[in-house]
Amino acid sequence: MTKLNFTSGWRSAGVAVCLVLATLAGMPASAQLNEDAVEFQEHLGEYIPGDITLRDEQGRTVTLAEFIDKPTILMMVYFECPGICTPLLNEVADILGKSQLDPTKQPYQLLAVSFEPNDTPEMATLKRANYLKLVGRPLPEETWRFFTGDQASIDRLTGAVGFRYKRAGTEYTHAGGLVIVAPDRKITRYLMGTEFLPFDFQMGVYEASRGTVMPTTARLMRMCFSYDPEGRTYVFNVMRVTAFVMLTSLAFFATFLYFTTRRKRRREG
Repeated sequence: MTKLNFTSGWRSAGVAVCLVLATLAGMPASAQLNEDAVEFQEHLGEYIPGDITLRDEQGRTVTLAEFIDKPTILMMVYFECPGICTPLLNEVADILGKSQLDPTKQPYQLLAVSFEPNDTPEMATLKRANYLKLVGRPLPEETWRFFTGDQASIDRLTGAVGFRYKRAGTEYTHAGGLVIVAPDRKITRYLMGTEFLPFDFQMGVYEASRGTVMPTTARLMRMCFSYDPEGRTYVFNVMRVTAFVMLTSLAFFATFLYFTTRRKRRREG
């Protein structure tokens, strides 16, 4: 696999190629899933159980049925992550600062949940304060919450949203992304990676408010991009894409030859 930084100019070209190939193939890029991979397995249209309990920044127990009462952007992180959690949270703060979404007019909220059971409400409080400052514009404090939980609750939540991760010593190997949830806890969209378009962010909130389930372009990208646990980034799989291009080209060439030969025979006959 060849590494590709998502901030590079190749990203747009890679995305365009993947979209074309996935469209030509007529199949979702998530058709084949590696059950052991550290990635999101999309559960679009499914519901997150409301009886999952978490702890808020004050250590109070909250059920998701009580908390999720508006469009919610969920992110699975852990507070001492040396990898992609920080870029993910920084990106969310940046988009919140640029976004025209006003939570006082278009109700929505963000929820960062730690999947490290040893993370504490005190750590959640510090994270919340720091990232609200990074937003760069005033937002109601309740717009972005940071929760923790015990292992049983974490397992239920990660299982419900399809978030796959593995412990690697004192750290974790995991992918990055956002899960957008409707007020009734239905999963309506995934935004994969650690960089997002403000438009996708805003449309995700709008779709969740209506309960509209929308597959994202990132779902198609899975055949072209995969998560590299060592580099803690997403990589462009040149071999996979090249093989797919070759097979697609051969299929078109064979089809062309078939119809050309058939037309020639008709003329000669």
